[in-house]
Amino acid sequence: MSIKQFNGLGVAIVTPFDSDGNIDYYSWDIMLKTINDVVDYIVLFGTTGESPVIELDEKQEAIKYFTKHLSGKTKLVVGIGGNNTKKVIQEINKLDLNGVSAILSVCPYYNKPSQEGIFAHYKAISEASPLPIIAYNVPGRTVINIEAKTSLRLANELENVVALKEATADLDQLMNILNERPDNFTVLCGDDALALSFMSVGADGVISVIANAFPRAFAKMTAFALEGNIDIARQYHYALLPLMHTLLKYEKGAPMQIDANIAVNFKNKFEIGTGYRSSNSISFLGGIYALDHLKLVYYYNIGLKNALLGNSHGILISYSFNKKD
Repeated sequence: MSIKQFNGLGVAIVTPFDSDGNIDYYSWDIMLKTINDVVDYIVLFGTTGESPVIELDEKQEAIKYFTKHLSGKTKLVVGIGGNNTKKVIQEINKLDLNGVSAILSVCPYYNKPSQEGIFAHYKAISEASPLPIIAYNVPGRTVINIEAKTSLRLANELENVVALKEATADLDQLMNILNERPDNFTVLCGDDALALSFMSVGADGVISVIANAFPRAFAKMTAFALEGNIDIARQYHYALLPLMHTLLKYEKGAPMQIDANIAVNFKNKFEIGTGYRSSNSISFLGGIYALDHLKLVYYYNIGLKNALLGNSHGILISYSFNKKD
């Protein structure tokens, strides 16, 4: 297995649902128009893909959809993991994985296995899997860290474990892995904000979330970083960083927001005002009456301490259906 197969940019694609709780394939159709042929591979049913709530039949149907619609350039990686080793193996055996390039398998969570237990888990999966395995270390969600010595053991002793998605902020651990890994073992960043830092010290790419929305810009940043053009890559990184902070703030769920505004109207021609948003920001607004019934309002929100969205702005359009006297 070539080290280059999973180099570059992978996108941990989101799983959209319709109002009935079914997977929304129409939204995937739209997403693929911007992602397909831009990223090197798609990771289906990773963390961002709602993997814990996807049933086996849903997973199989989605695999069929992506293997049919992806181009030859963009590969497909499928998330199959959990803390029940036997169940993970059963799922691998039951699924038709034709057209899939690899399996992303998360470190066992909740049970808090020892490092030896983690190795035994991946050993059993790798021996049962017909496809290469990408181990996934994300202690922020699993509570267990795959230590550098264990990652290196996976790389050296398990032929079918070909890559590691490292979603920690521990650069010392990362560099120990990079320094001692075998040549045919791929190391990938699992955190958008750290991708440039990881690649600058030798990581082979990134599995990204923000690339769902900005695939071309993130692909350029990744390509420049891997080519060693760090100065150019840094420009893309800092352009994308505010978007990462905004879009990825909602990992704990999107809160309901309540706005309270007060405005002064001047003869139904224009108005100015201010207000407070329950997500901890204050707003300033100004509007004009473009027509008798049409009002355009520009607002600017200034995030206070711990504000979810930071500073933001936008335009409101309102139309009154009541006739004036």
